[in-house]
Amino acid sequence: MPDLPDELELLLTEVRKTISDNKQFLDKLADEAIEVDSEDDSETAAGKEDFEEL
Repeated sequence: MPDLPDELELLLTEVRKTISDNKQFLDKLADEAIEVDSEDDSETAAGKEDFEEL
């Protein structure tokens, strides 16, 4: 029974690391999504300039 607290501490450490890894992954995905959106906006603006108003 004395090993139980040690095992709980190890489990808690692993859970915290997993949460941290998941947060970093989601932050990276969000940053990439923002970059893609800003690239799409610049292409759309350039596309509008290609047309001459009648």
